[in-house]
Amino acid sequence: MKKVLFLFQLPPPVHGASVVNQTIKDSQIFNDNFNAYYFNISPAKEISDLGKLNLEKILSTFSILVRVIFTYIKFRPDLVYLTLSPHGAAFYKDGLIALLIKLMRGRCVFHMHGKGISREAEKSKVKKWLYRLVFRGVDVIHLSPNLFNDIESVRDKKKSIYAVANGVEPIKPEQFKSKDEKITFLYLSNLIRSKGADVLVKATTLIPEGYQEKFQVKIIGKKSDQKYLTEIESIIKKHSHNNIHILGPRYDDDKLKELTSSHVFVLPTRFKNECFPLSILEAMSAGLAVISTNEGAITDIVETEVNGDIIPDCTPNSLAKVMIKYIEDRQYSESCSKKSLEKFNREYTIKIFENNMISTLTALAK
Repeated sequence: MKKVLFLFQLPPPVHGASVVNQTIKDSQIFNDNFNAYYFNISPAKEISDLGKLNLEKILSTFSILVRVIFTYIKFRPDLVYLTLSPHGAAFYKDGLIALLIKLMRGRCVFHMHGKGISREAEKSKVKKWLYRLVFRGVDVIHLSPNLFNDIESVRDKKKSIYAVANGVEPIKPEQFKSKDEKITFLYLSNLIRSKGADVLVKATTLIPEGYQEKFQVKIIGKKSDQKYLTEIESIIKKHSHNNIHILGPRYDDDKLKELTSSHVFVLPTRFKNECFPLSILEAMSAGLAVISTNEGAITDIVETEVNGDIIPDCTPNSLAKVMIKYIEDRQYSESCSKKSLEKFNREYTIKIFENNMISTLTALAK
């Protein structure tokens, strides 16, 4: 049985990469196929900590580097799996870990969960050189072939690159709830500006008066910025209809209830690091149509007028026009919902993700 050292970020904080990593750590099939050692390399404890540098994180990072070295020497893995952050302070920490592993003659594979490397590499020749140094001699797993171009100018062309889509647990038939009578648009993500909850709220206020009683909007998420939340609440107060509800965070059965009782999932994201949102996969597992943007590999997941819609630009006006289509045509909404669940079961279950990842790592560890 091949020995694999997993160096990745685990919750907290909760974000797409840390959730996928926790899934790998908890997976029985991973542990049956590999002699695995799991090591948390994240010094951040909250979403607000991500990308920030302070003395506590510097000391924590130094401790992580020392412990990684001793863990590698003791465990002597056949393969080191590292989730490489694409930019910011986290990249320098992850990049240094990769260089240390390679200095100890370790075989390394990067699993990319973010983007932005091509943009950063264009800023200076030094950054581009540094990226190439870190990627030298390393195989890469990305989330979609549509994201390969982000690392094309810096990756080692002699090494392999694979695409493995994320997956989430399917919802059991008995867990589905009855849909609300009013068409329900659901936002479920962190309440940060780049994820676009404000765009949804503003779009709702632009929908004609005659439609306002026919739908509702539910916003679920953990607040990270009180000023931003206050701004959203101010817009809602000025809206004359009581059809926008901020529910705060929801977990486990409470989250499942909101997902399965809704009709359309809305994620008007402009997040620069967006790649393959797990929130969209969760929505599809609940049979929701999806409205989102052309960020990362979202167009792989959401096909316009098949299982949802991609808005051409992330503005309230564009989003309002698409929302009206679902309010006016319930058959369209139901068709998108049905195809969304079908596509999820065909491509994005956790079992499919596990099998694809195990096949990839098995090939790399030979």
